[in-house]
Amino acid sequence: MFTVASKEFSDIVRGKRFLILVIVFGLVMAMAVASVYLRVVQAAQQAGGIAMPRGFLGLAAYNLITTMSYFAPIIGLALGCDAISGEREKGTLKITLAQPVFRDTVINGKFLAAFMAISLAIIIASIADIGGSVLTLGITPTIDDIARLLLFMLFSILFAMTYYGLSAFLSTVSKRTTQSVIISVMLWAVFTFVIPIIATLVAFSLTPPSVRPFQNVTRPFQNATSRQEYERLIEAMRRQSAIIETIQSVTPNYHFNRVAQYVLQAYAGIRIGAGGIGAGGVAQGQAGTRNVSILESLIFAWPNILVLTVATIITFIASYIVFIRQEIR
Repeated sequence: MFTVASKEFSDIVRGKRFLILVIVFGLVMAMAVASVYLRVVQAAQQAGGIAMPRGFLGLAAYNLITTMSYFAPIIGLALGCDAISGEREKGTLKITLAQPVFRDTVINGKFLAAFMAISLAIIIASIADIGGSVLTLGITPTIDDIARLLLFMLFSILFAMTYYGLSAFLSTVSKRTTQSVIISVMLWAVFTFVIPIIATLVAFSLTPPSVRPFQNVTRPFQNATSRQEYERLIEAMRRQSAIIETIQSVTPNYHFNRVAQYVLQAYAGIRIGAGGIGAGGVAQGQAGTRNVSILESLIFAWPNILVLTVATIITFIASYIVFIRQEIR
């Protein structure tokens, strides 16, 4: 298995596709770092030349999450779309299986090689982005920041492997690489763009914004009517958010974004109230909140981590079963 994985890893890393993906991603990350720098400069100018940084993760977290949420699926799909179908079309799969090599060795070696290649790509991209952010923003990450960034890289690899497993399964059941590529790209587009739009439309259709806050009110919160309208608006927004999250929970992207937000947002707080403890928003300047430790972040994120892990395992098992029973010609 390690021999097969070593050969596959060498072929992937030396291939033009892998190099192009890493280069393009590096350029995208450079543009993202530049945009963060421009926002910091603009904020400093608006504050009279005195910047108020919220720490390294406070400035770079959104950049990392947004960029990785697009890059990780793409590299997973790109490496998995021809994992089996490509070799079947070239005839190398039949030659390989004619040798004293078991089928489970081949499929296991391919997944191991993909894991190593994806890990290499994500580590290179993350280090380049973090290094660029440090040089540009002039803020050095703390020990806690570094630990959170390492966890973020680990979960980014898991997220990419989820899409690789899905693409490899489609490559196993498809007779042509073009078929697996088209279906993989369609699923990525549905998970990334279509389902969030549908979720928003469904949420607004089920809970329409029937209340416009503070209408005909000169001084908000100065009477009971304005407070009641505000409370009804907040409740409607909560219902809409719950519906959107429920629909989007069928996508791997939703669970990765949740994990990344919990892990990277060092200033995310926990609400402490009579009703118990729950995940909160930004803790700075909010009463009744406290900063969340890494362990607490993982505790909040464990359902989403479990979903990504189970999805990756299921796609691997499905690819394994189909490939073992498949007739190779």
